[in-house]
Amino acid sequence: MNQQHTGALLIAASAAGFATLAIFIKFAYAAGASMITILAWRFVLAAICLGLLLKWRGVSLMLDKALLLRLALLGGLGYGSMSMLFAMTIKYVPASLAAMLLYTYPAIVSVLSFFIGDERYTWQKGLALTVCFSGLFLVLGVSFDNVSMLGFVLGLGAALVYSVYIVIGNRLLKSTNPLVTTTYVCTSAAIVFLVIGVATDSLNWSLPLTGWLSIIGITLLPTIVGIVGFFAGMSYVGATNASIISTLEPIITVLLSVALLNEKITPLQVGGGILILGSIVFLQLWAGKIESLQRDLTLAVEKQQE
Repeated sequence: MNQQHTGALLIAASAAGFATLAIFIKFAYAAGASMITILAWRFVLAAICLGLLLKWRGVSLMLDKALLLRLALLGGLGYGSMSMLFAMTIKYVPASLAAMLLYTYPAIVSVLSFFIGDERYTWQKGLALTVCFSGLFLVLGVSFDNVSMLGFVLGLGAALVYSVYIVIGNRLLKSTNPLVTTTYVCTSAAIVFLVIGVATDSLNWSLPLTGWLSIIGITLLPTIVGIVGFFAGMSYVGATNASIISTLEPIITVLLSVALLNEKITPLQVGGGILILGSIVFLQLWAGKIESLQRDLTLAVEKQQE
């Protein structure tokens, strides 16, 4: 399996992990957990689990001080801010519109990566983005009737922060183990939300079993699997491709909602899912073709040098 396909599978696994977030949050809210409680314990438990995993594998957490500071800011300000903004967005607009606003980030990542010179823009990526957005509208059934302007701004703010987080993370990944990166991101986010929780007295310490099980689920799947898979996959396929492939997430969320929350799926949503999957398959096939051409070119150059 080539690196492009390996990266795509890692991003797909990440999307599947992230897709469970809304489901687990619904269960945690139903059990009486506050937003700050969910976010604080999510990152605290994730940081502990990742730290133990790294110790078991004998991986050192020692990093250059400058890189350590960047990772701390990436987690505390980047991922932490995005999590807060997205949670606030859901209070003002329907969940489907909140998801649609967040998923403008693949386009923002593509533009940012192009302007800072990290990636080269191609018509294939543009086509994949266009088809993905069309599919998202169908999958999420987005309605803009009576939309709260505050919710709209918060949602776009979450997408912008997440885009910057991805682009910066893509650069840091080139010299850092994805597990180490995720550990520092989660640790810094945990510190931020613990401080907010203590300062505002908004942490719930006594939750029923279902509440804690939901938070543990959030820790394992959308946090550890989601973030580690995304960082690892992005190191193979780049920020733009990773963002496009991650649009699998809303499809999986809809399927989980049908299975676990008894929600119904419509033919339009099925069509939207097919569009998204089709764009990802197109992106992978084109990437494989380019990789094959590059190999052939390299072999030709080597033969000429001989």
